[in-house]
Amino acid sequence: MTGFHDAFADALEGRSDALPPGLLNGDPAALAVYRNTTVKGRIDALQANYPTIAELTGEVWFRAAAHGFVSEEPGDDPAMAAFGEGFPVWLERFAPARDLPFLAPVARLDRAWTEAHLAFDAPTLTADQAARAGLALAGVVLSLHPSARLFRFDWSAPSIWLAHRYPAMDGRLDWRLETEALIVWRPELEVQARRLSPAEFAFLQTCRLGRPLGVAAAAAQAAGPGTDVSSLFARLIQAGVFTRLT
Repeated sequence: MTGFHDAFADALEGRSDALPPGLLNGDPAALAVYRNTTVKGRIDALQANYPTIAELTGEVWFRAAAHGFVSEEPGDDPAMAAFGEGFPVWLERFAPARDLPFLAPVARLDRAWTEAHLAFDAPTLTADQAARAGLALAGVVLSLHPSARLFRFDWSAPSIWLAHRYPAMDGRLDWRLETEALIVWRPELEVQARRLSPAEFAFLQTCRLGRPLGVAAAAAQAAGPGTDVSSLFARLIQAGVFTRLT
């Protein structure tokens, strides 16, 4: 049956010659209802996975673009929860989106939300666990939670995205030349996101690269002179950004 299923999937993509002779009774249009249902399901999944893009462009524009994406990259995973991994990159070369330079960066953040939502669960580091390291703390390596996704843009993509996904944060909707950093993560049941100061981003990025806490602290100080690194570290622990000490 696997061979038949593969042939039927090919037929849904327009390659009906892969099916056994006589199956369609000479009427290739018999597959249209299945093909249309499959395409619609993928478009619906893409809209669910990129709600900010759908809001920014309007449903008509989005679904027309989604149809083009699905035609080029239908995917082969029957689970639609993670469908559309390549959509942000596809938007970068989509001609009608050239006058909307914020779409691809914002799409990356929508994708990060989905990845954080689907990421493995992991216990979060507590303040007591960090304190037990004592004087050795400067030499330990902090592991970010497996759901954590870090970003830094030269433009205000995080503000635009937050204004739609987390309206209570009062994100600005204007597209402006201003460096912004953001973290998206899911410490427990809900995906969270917030902007990061230059010092916070430098600290977390250094940790992500597997460098010791002392090096991360120095990076934070360099990015934000005068930063109270102890307070910064405490805030990040409380937020559930880390999962263990190594």
